[in-house]
Amino acid sequence: MKKTILGVYDTEKKARNVVEGLIVQGYRAEEIVVVALGEEIGSDYPTGTRVEHITSEEDDSVVDKLLLPDEAQAPQGVGNKLLELGLSDRDAPMYATDVENGRILVLTNEKESQEARTVEPCVGDREQQEMH
Repeated sequence: MKKTILGVYDTEKKARNVVEGLIVQGYRAEEIVVVALGEEIGSDYPTGTRVEHITSEEDDSVVDKLLLPDEAQAPQGVGNKLLELGLSDRDAPMYATDVENGRILVLTNEKESQEARTVEPCVGDREQQEMH
């Protein structure tokens, strides 16, 4: 499933606050993924939150070499891991650099917009009201 990037954070405390805020807004913990390089983040996120530790021992994969431009290739397979998590081949190289620089990504499942389904009937209702 495609992922939506909710933010890139410099500290674990900021990332954890965002995750907790998302849950308050109605996201389920299972829909949220926190990504960081190595063991830089703990596991004290709300129960069910997926925490991905990208290890530095991984080699560049074939996917990294084929999909990422040379200057954006992420060492240690970071780009490949982000692709596996559902980031687009356009976003993965950008955010791989953030992860390599010690930042923490917070992702969630891409959701169908509820607004897109509810706006259409509202527009129709307004047109009918104006006609009367």
